[in-house]
Amino acid sequence: MNAVIGTAGHVDHGKSSLIHALTGIHPSRLPEERERAMTIDLGFANFTATDGSKIGIIDVPGHERFIRNMVSAVWGLDLVLFVVAADEGWAALSEEHLRIITAMGKHQCILVLTKCDLVDDQRRQAVEDDALERFLDTMNTLPDVVHVSSIQGTGLTELKALIESKVNDLPKRDELDYGAHLYVDRVFSVNGIGTTVTGTLRGAPLEENATLTLFPGNMPVKVRSLQSYHTQVETAAPYSRTAVGLKQVNKKLVKRGSCLVADSSSIAMSDDWIIQLDPQFSSTLKKQGMVEVALGTTHTHANCFTYADGQLARLQLKEAIPAFWGQPMLIIQHGGSHIIGAGKIAWMHPLDRSMRDVLQQALTTLTIQSADLESKLALEIQINGFTERHAEVQQPATSVVLGQWWILPAALEKLHQACSDVLNQAISAMTVEEIAKQVKHPLSLTEAMIEQGCQKGEWQRIKGGIVNAFNLASDTLPDNLQQLYDAIDACGSAGFEAGKSRIVGIKRLLRALTEKSLIIPTENDIFFSTKAYEQLVQNIMLDRKLGERFTVADARERTDLSRKQLIPLFNRMEKDGWVKRIENDREVCREYPSSES
Repeated sequence: MNAVIGTAGHVDHGKSSLIHALTGIHPSRLPEERERAMTIDLGFANFTATDGSKIGIIDVPGHERFIRNMVSAVWGLDLVLFVVAADEGWAALSEEHLRIITAMGKHQCILVLTKCDLVDDQRRQAVEDDALERFLDTMNTLPDVVHVSSIQGTGLTELKALIESKVNDLPKRDELDYGAHLYVDRVFSVNGIGTTVTGTLRGAPLEENATLTLFPGNMPVKVRSLQSYHTQVETAAPYSRTAVGLKQVNKKLVKRGSCLVADSSSIAMSDDWIIQLDPQFSSTLKKQGMVEVALGTTHTHANCFTYADGQLARLQLKEAIPAFWGQPMLIIQHGGSHIIGAGKIAWMHPLDRSMRDVLQQALTTLTIQSADLESKLALEIQINGFTERHAEVQQPATSVVLGQWWILPAALEKLHQACSDVLNQAISAMTVEEIAKQVKHPLSLTEAMIEQGCQKGEWQRIKGGIVNAFNLASDTLPDNLQQLYDAIDACGSAGFEAGKSRIVGIKRLLRALTEKSLIIPTENDIFFSTKAYEQLVQNIMLDRKLGERFTVADARERTDLSRKQLIPLFNRMEKDGWVKRIENDREVCREYPSSES
């Protein structure tokens, strides 16, 4: 079984040396790391299990200054090698790392006592007993223990066998999403391939030429190439370290913390979250304050407001980051490195104060688990009144089907009324996108509502969008539209110069009157009422013969209009097929019917 495991533990307790001894690969890749003999960023190695599967290993920095780099590795781990040096024993960062992996739900652990060649049996036993007690207090579990010496090579065979055994017996993995998904932890360019990202692939296999969505940006991207453990593959297996070459993607658009997903609907980009706090790790959170939020392979600052007796917190993030419902996250002390809180994402959209009580009540009977569709949809329909349909989940009781959505009858009636109100007040045809924006509902749900209303004859599709069927048949204009029409009509043959008007939203109003064929637009934003335009055409064209030419001066005598007004008028008449320009003259293309005919 493929798996990705990682280290945890205090600085200089032998994590990198342990990985080197296990795999033959030194995880330090930065020159500075080798010079200082200290891990700064994530390091990577792997070994092949006896069954042929690959086990990737992520080495994390142990120094407090690089705690965020350590956190960015934890989200995708199947097993943790918790390293404690036998000569030094439990240390400050040992405790912090244990809190981190516990808060992130990484309970599959092996306690590895390193540097055992430097101490006697009594010291080893004392360090082991102390560490196990700490695990029992924090994680409420006792991990398996292996004593090793990376220098002498003792205990490595036993450790490798235990890793394989525990990997093969892993319980069902707690996924963020059952489709392929990968949080990016490295970005670089490869000659002949271009932008390449690496990360821990989870959820499902990933194939060459597959189309994924990159967040932030909600940008479709195509997979150019795949590598797993430095080997070119056509299909990357989940639970493996994977390098993904992306087609025609600028390197500047991707960074650590970006996320590639097969199902874009499973992820949200929001800067307003509500978190169900873990009481074991959130006792030091203040009612209100600035914090740092770590999730996936990224982190950002946020304003934190706790409520519901410290059970929930609202986080207003400095920047939106890609996240899944139910995803575990950590809260780090602002300006420091201490973990002061942890929890799971319960809601990822702005929520009115009145609905927070509903959410709070719903969460009292709901245990949040990542990728738990049934719980997620149950929560959504309680809060929103609607949720997207899923074949794997039974339709919620009392809901009805509307397109690809399940919706409660009360929510259906509310949406119908909202669409009716918008269309009743509309002064022209509206697109479904415009309606959805005004009623503040998802586009596909609004589209389904409009389709139902059109089938019932309430609304009607015309060129340009959707209209209220009643208003389409009515000659009555809204007050603001009637006032503008009266102003244009009062201008008569002189025309209405829109550029001189200070009416708010005049372009939208003019478009509505034009769609209703009540006014005629010409160049230079001069508008005529339809009856004024028709009268001008009659005055200019009456008794003229097909092919006859006349000058601007001739038309001026018949209309008393200035050249500024006549030229836009002529151009409009040419568009309508009455005349065409021949040098400075106009030639009749269509005879105006005489009064006798």
